[in-house]
Parts: sequence; C-alpha cells; structure tokens
Amino acid sequence: MSHGDRNRGGGSFEPPLPKPYEFVPLPQQRPKLKTPAGHQHYQQLNGTLHAALIVHSPVHVASGLLEQTQDRQYPMVKAHFRVEGRLAIPATSLKGCIRSILEAISPSGVAITRARPVPREAESSYTPNQLDVAQRIFGALGYQGQVRFSDALIEPANARPEITPSVQLFRPRSESVDTYFDGQRLKGRKFYMHGKPARGNLPLETCPVQSRFSFRADFANLTRGELGLLLYALGLGQPNLWPKLGGGKPACLGTVEVVDARLEVLDPRTAFTDFDVTPQAQDLEPLLEAAKSEKLLLEEQVQRLAGVLKWPREDRSCPDRSY
Repeated sequence: MSHGDRNRGGGSFEPPLPKPYEFVPLPQQRPKLKTPAGHQHYQQLNGTLHAALIVHSPVHVASGLLEQTQDRQYPMVKAHFRVEGRLAIPATSLKGCIRSILEAISPSGVAITRARPVPREAESSYTPNQLDVAQRIFGALGYQGQVRFSDALIEPANARPEITPSVQLFRPRSESVDTYFDGQRLKGRKFYMHGKPARGNLPLETCPVQSRFSFRADFANLTRGELGLLLYALGLGQPNLWPKLGGGKPACLGTVEVVDARLEVLDPRTAFTDFDVTPQAQDLEPLLEAAKSEKLLLEEQVQRLAGVLKWPREDRSCPDRSY
C-alpha cells in the first residue's frame, strides 16, 4: 500500500494526524571519551539490581510467530515472546530501551541512525579503548559492556495474555529530510509519546495493563555516577522518565514503569577470599547524586525527555491511521 493510499478513507483525502513522537536535542559538546574499566580486574562498583516492571498500556514484543486462538473474531494473532511457555520481555528489548534513554540524557554519541551522516561532534567512538559513557556501560563494537540484563518474566508464571486490536504500522520514512532535519541540523533523538492506545484491526497478543515482570541487571566496574546514570535511565530519578518498549509504540502500546528497585553491591576482594559472602544493600539516592557530580547527566536533555515521556497522558490519543 502506498503512502497516498494510507491517507484515503471512504474515498476522500484525510490529512495526516499529528506526529506521535518528539525529538530530544543532541548535546552541543563532543562526548567525553575515556578508557573503559575492562573486565580483567575489579576496582569500582560490582553487584546486581533487582527490580520489577509494571505495565501501564498493553505490551507486545513479537515472537515472530502466529498463534491460534479460541476467539472467533480473531482466530489468529501475532504471538508475544515467551521463555519456556512463560510470557516475557527479552533482555535485548529491555536493554535497548534503557540504552536509548541513557544515550539521550548523557554526553553520548549517536551510535545507530538511518539518517544521513550526523554532525561530527555527535559521532560515536569507533576505538574500543576510548569510549563515551553509554558505550562503556552497554558496550560497543569490540568491547563488551559492564551491564547484563536478564529476560523480564511475568508474575505469576501462568499469567495469560489478552488480544489487543491495534493498528497497522509502516516503516519510518528515513528519507523524509524535513522530518528529521531542521535545515542542515539534525533535530535530535526520536522518542514516541504516551497516550490513549489506538484501536485497529491488527490482533496482537499482549500483556495486559497492570501485568508485573521481574528482572535483574548485573553490573561490573561501574563508577558511582555511571550506576546512578543507569538508575536515571530506568526512570528511578527525578523527574520521572516512563519507558516505552516493544512493538506498537506509535499506537501508544508499551508503557512501563520500573518499581521496587533493590541494589546489592558485592566487594570482589571479600568474594575472592571468602566462600560465602552476603552482598550489601546500597541506597539509590547517593548514586543518583553522583551522576550529577560526575557530570554524566545533561539537565536540558533530561527535562526535554521527561516532557516527551510524561505519564499519564489522558490529554492525547495515539494515531489510528497515517501520520
């Protein structure tokens, strides 16, 4: 179906709806590069973050399969991702979602883009021994990052999905220069807003509102500020950031909240010398402050992204046709 055909409804032309996304501007200065901590010895913070995800709009992470149902109206649906039969959000989806937020609020380069070449001051490093903060935490070509996410598993394990009739989505029009550029200047990083989910005729298997998922993130050799920056990206700082993940983001699917975060920090020297070591609980607030004192948090970008990812958004409905 052509772009023009998607605008037609009932034989008459319908103008495109407002865009369901906004841009967070890129920082003016070049990202500060540092040698990553590496994995051969432990000098900084090491441990585990335990947390949960609460679903605030239906979440769909496609498994790539079609599933038969007992529903006469929707006998086949696009299936949600599972781990051993249990509804789950894969670690890759969760990590990618959080990384995109962290990149936007920190002095980090643009690692992946479908747009034409980005400004030189916004480029990522391609040298494994000199990386920006997002690359040091999450990894880069030739360097394994310092954080590992688990799959997020639904609770209870036998929780059932529901069928959400969503809208047909089409590929981003990366060739549309006016959309992504203001003259020669790249507008910034693109984030979809929250709102009332649009309804259509595409049946998706989704995790219903108020579903709860548990996950963990293991970290190694992070500075206090780097760990605090990760907490900000998870939405645990102020102002609040409400992540969106999975498919159907333009149609307002995928709104989640990270709750019940609990940090355990392990002293690697003690772990090396003692057989049974109990990790120590770590308060979040000093780490959030450390992200500011280490100048890893960009205030303008944080405020702009907080406005884009504001929740709830009962004042807006997501587009149910071409935008």
